[in-house]
Amino acid sequence: MNKPKLFLILFFVGFLAVASSAFLVTAGRTIGQSIFGRSFAETQLKDYVATVLKQEVNGLRCQAVDTNKNGYVSCDYTTTSQPNNPRSVECAAWGLDGFFNRGCKTRTPNFNN
Repeated sequence: MNKPKLFLILFFVGFLAVASSAFLVTAGRTIGQSIFGRSFAETQLKDYVATVLKQEVNGLRCQAVDTNKNGYVSCDYTTTSQPNNPRSVECAAWGLDGFFNRGCKTRTPNFNN
């Protein structure tokens, strides 16, 4: 295979990878969050509990999609020290917001309803 054809194929493959990644992070945000969102938020939650609360997660469940578009998803969890005391937080959502938002924060009530 000659060099121009190889260069063209590599360029096309690279362009396709960048374009599909950009789509999943921006326009295809809901699709990307549906695929990667839950595991991303749960990783953020585990890190938050370990570093901020200095505890170990016993059980957890996070939403996959940021439905209110605030860059965070709702998560519920328990810790090994208090397995019967469920807690709620919001953790960074996967996508462009997740690159700017990191970790978790306490859930705030929505007074706009």
